[in-house]
Formats: sequence, C-alpha cells, structure tokens
Amino acid sequence: MNSYSGPVFDAHVHTEFAAAGDLPAFKALKSQFNIRASVTDSHAPACGAQALKALGVARCAVIAQPEWCHDSLVQGLASGVYVAIKINLGFMPVYADDSRLESLYSLAHEFDVPVLLHTGDTGWHRSRLKYAHPLSLDEVIVDHPQINFLLVHSGNPWFTDAAVIAAKNNNVWLDLSSIVEGPLNQVSPATLNRLMIDPIRWMLDYTGKPDRLIFGSGWPSVDYPNYVAACAKAIDQQYHRQVFFDNATRLFKIIEE
Repeated sequence: MNSYSGPVFDAHVHTEFAAAGDLPAFKALKSQFNIRASVTDSHAPACGAQALKALGVARCAVIAQPEWCHDSLVQGLASGVYVAIKINLGFMPVYADDSRLESLYSLAHEFDVPVLLHTGDTGWHRSRLKYAHPLSLDEVIVDHPQINFLLVHSGNPWFTDAAVIAAKNNNVWLDLSSIVEGPLNQVSPATLNRLMIDPIRWMLDYTGKPDRLIFGSGWPSVDYPNYVAACAKAIDQQYHRQVFFDNATRLFKIIEE
C-alpha cells in the first residue's frame, strides 16, 4: 500500500482507555504516526481536561439523548473544553431536525464550533438506522448554512448519499473513521478495496472536494498502521496532507505552531 509520513490530525479517537495497555499504545501511536492533534468521541474520557490536553486530544460534547444539560454544555463550550458538538443519531431515535436539538445548532453558531453527526451503521443491534441515514440530514444542513457539519463515518455504507450531501452543501465535511474495523491483515485486498478504498475514491471523485474529506480512525477499534495505509492508498498523494491534517485543523480551528 501507499504510505503517508506527514503530520496527522485524527478527528475520531476513543479515550476510555478501557484496556490496560490502551494509554501507552496511544502515546506510541502519537509518536509513530506524528499525530499532532486528535478529537475524542468518548462521552466520558478516562482522563481529565488537562491530561487530554497534554496528550493533544480535544473533546467534543457528545449528545446521546434528545434531552441534555444546556448549562453544562454552555460552560464546556465557553471554557474551551469542547471544540465541537457530536450528535449520536441512530443511537437515539430522533432525526437531526428534531425541535429538541435546535438549540444545539444555535450554540454551535454562537461558539463557532462544528456539529458532528453520526451517520450510517452504528454497530449496535438496537439502533434505529433510519435516523442516521445521510439523506435525513439535508434539511437541517440547508437551514443552517452558517454551521459546519461533519458526517462521521461518511454515512457508511451509504457513501454515495453522504457524497451527494457534501457535494451540494458547502458546509459539509466527510470523516473516514471506522469504515472497516479490526485487523485489516485478515481482510482480503479485494474486500478492502470494495468496502473502503473504492468508496473513498468515489467520494473524492464525485464531490471534487479534497478539502472536505477528513481523516479519522476510530481507534482503538481499527488496525491503525494498515488503516492509515489504506486511506493513503485511496487518496491521491497530492491530497494526502489536506486529508490527513490540514482539513481537520481548519475545521476544528486548532492551529499548529
């Protein structure tokens, strides 16, 4: 596979550090892959704000229920603890345009942070996938042109629908996390092409927007070295730095010195 050796901004990691070796493994990955910054998708990270900051990890406010604590969210956004709002569509049975979520978009606008929307497969048998289908997001995206939206997992497996949304709306980004989880050396090259590499290439070709594609892994659920290599293979080398680093830096407004 092709390789990428430049700086990485991983827009989707998990920091529960549930296994004993997860924290040392994450530190090792940061060094090995030059991960300059990352965003945790964890509702309850194992580390506090200062420890996460020392690891170069930013937090998003994870909304797992249609009812949520307004004051706590405002405090986190105002203090800079949260750099984004993540809405777990599919895990909760509400559409993105549910009236109970509307004030989240107002806060995203007020604090100038992106809204991350879970799209596609949840990996949970009790989820309601119709609420996480990319086409269900179009109205709320159109109604809030001042907000940047990141479609987490690029709608997997509805990549074509996610690409249509990104192509027509200038405030939409696509994230590449957790498209294929687990050890990739146990996946045949043909299967990996069908499930991951070809869809990424198709999204790039269809949208014509390499500046809207963002690398995210979904670590520790993915085979990091081979996942990076698969993404690098799918993306033209001239766009590697954009997708692996620059785009997320711009979206999340985290400036590297």
